[in-house]
Amino acid sequence: MKAVVAGVLALLIAGGGWLGWNKYQSGLETTAAVQAIQLSATQTERQLNARKEDGITFAEYFKRATSTMEALDKTISDLEAGSWDHVPSDRDTAIVFIEQCKAILRAAQVDTRLVMDESSARESSDAAKKELDDADSSIALDWALKRYKRASNELLEVLQKQIQAVEESADKVRKMLAADDAVKSAFGPDKGLTQATASAMKKFLGPEPKEKPVEG
Repeated sequence: MKAVVAGVLALLIAGGGWLGWNKYQSGLETTAAVQAIQLSATQTERQLNARKEDGITFAEYFKRATSTMEALDKTISDLEAGSWDHVPSDRDTAIVFIEQCKAILRAAQVDTRLVMDESSARESSDAAKKELDDADSSIALDWALKRYKRASNELLEVLQKQIQAVEESADKVRKMLAADDAVKSAFGPDKGLTQATASAMKKFLGPEPKEKPVEG
């Protein structure tokens, strides 16, 4: 009888130890996922706000953007290379979040390049308009008019690209917010994007369309 009791106690102790070890390992994996998320969120938000910094040049902006993207890629690689025997869903949630961070940053880079293009196109258009106004002969007027039309078309093309970029960005913002919601649901409301960043993204999307009442 004593031997049976001792055996049962040994099994209980072993089982308790196994459960404790699993909980410990699960905790480590969750912590790694959360740390990766927070690091990526901080890097992403810093880059999203980079254009607001005084004195930053386009060259510096794009250099930092490249560095941030490389850092996000490394974080994903580290997550994928790790051992996730207990809570692989935490890793997956983190990776989806970081991938959406990358998508948002790519959209921001496209927008910044278009801002550069618009500035250049406006300068060309303004210069062509001035030449058109200053033309003092039919030959000069004809040449200036052709140049102005070409410059105006180039500016219009850039503006159309900006409109398209805004439409495409809206879909990326929705996916980013969905990934952030998943992070907050899994790890807590203080994880992922800051409230300020999430609020700015929601403001970018505008108010949700109101559902029409069902006619009965």
